[in-house]
Amino acid sequence: MKLTPSLRIFVLLVMLFTGISTILILSMLSVHYFISGMDQILQSTMYAQAQDQQVIDGQPKTSHFFTVASRWQDLPEEIQQNIKSEPSEFNVLYKNIIGGSPITPPVKGFFVIKVLKGNEVRYVSSTFDSKAGTMSPPKGIPFFVVILATAILGIVMFTIVLMLMMRKVARPMKRLRTWAKGLNSQQLAQPIPDFHFSELNTLADIVKTSLGTVQESLDREQQFLGYASHELRTPIAVIRTNTELLQKLISKGGSAEKQAQVLNRIERAGLTMTDLTETLLWLTRREGKSLPLNDVNLGQLIRQLVQELRYLIHGKNIEISIETDDSTHQLPDTLCRIIITNIIRNALQHTIEGSVTIRQSSTLVSIANQCDSYADSFEELGFGLGLELTTRLITQYDWDYQNLDTNRGHKVSIDFSR
Repeated sequence: MKLTPSLRIFVLLVMLFTGISTILILSMLSVHYFISGMDQILQSTMYAQAQDQQVIDGQPKTSHFFTVASRWQDLPEEIQQNIKSEPSEFNVLYKNIIGGSPITPPVKGFFVIKVLKGNEVRYVSSTFDSKAGTMSPPKGIPFFVVILATAILGIVMFTIVLMLMMRKVARPMKRLRTWAKGLNSQQLAQPIPDFHFSELNTLADIVKTSLGTVQESLDREQQFLGYASHELRTPIAVIRTNTELLQKLISKGGSAEKQAQVLNRIERAGLTMTDLTETLLWLTRREGKSLPLNDVNLGQLIRQLVQELRYLIHGKNIEISIETDDSTHQLPDTLCRIIITNIIRNALQHTIEGSVTIRQSSTLVSIANQCDSYADSFEELGFGLGLELTTRLITQYDWDYQNLDTNRGHKVSIDFSR
């Protein structure tokens, strides 16, 4: 099984490596500058001795720990033995340290410098010997120990601070992971919790926005399925009814004219299903585009739809009254078909005994039912989306729509003028 690396552990290790390396480098740099500083102090002192002392060949002068001579061979023999060759550069400290460790002082130290006093050459040497007492041991804790202890303390403190920081960062990240893992449609509607850091809040907003987009797409697909199942019932019923009728006409040798009429109804129902599907896709996807306008004869459309919906009044005592004109208008025909179909279907569906009156004048259509006996249930067939779909379509085109309660019935009117 492949192990997935942990981002938290990776960041922790990288920061630990960087921090410890930085502390160690700075500690070594401190040691270097300490030793360099000691050399600079000794070099300056030896240079001052060379300028203060008056010497001639063969007569070096010794003051405190320093010997000043005008020639290399006049320096102490011990210096010449431990400093292998005569210094070739001016103002450069040559040295030879014997013994010692980071926590103990050296046993001996030999130092020499070559300087100019005017036009004369001077050699200055110094010898430190811990055993002879010419070099006193440092008081207190050795500086190497101090630097080492400081480095270790710095590493420990850096590690502790880093662990606390990672813990503080890991908690809101864990909260974010738990929140994102448990997101559902209900939580998407709630505000985003505060995860303390702006980056995590931004990430949470991105996650919520992405899932919200997916949820909206899913809701639109579900709406499309619900609308489709609701709206396609009528053309499917027309196709099934006319298919059975066509089979009977064929078996009984019906006239070609009647068979052609039945085929025309089946063809119209198929075209209606195609238009319905395209319209529902347009509505659920919210593309923001208007459907094409066609010449629509509302009166003819109403009579055709009533004929297609007559299967809803089988076994019922309903009187249907239709008053229309022959005016034609530029309208999105499929939307008009869906809206009028829903309104007529509701009127026929919810009336067991009574009357349904349909009036159309120009772009104004009104449908009213008077019920002597109501249907047992006022629930719409299918998913009950007829009224919702009608309202959405009407709102989309900003048409005038009214749904009024009347005495033992309803009256719906819609004006298709734009």
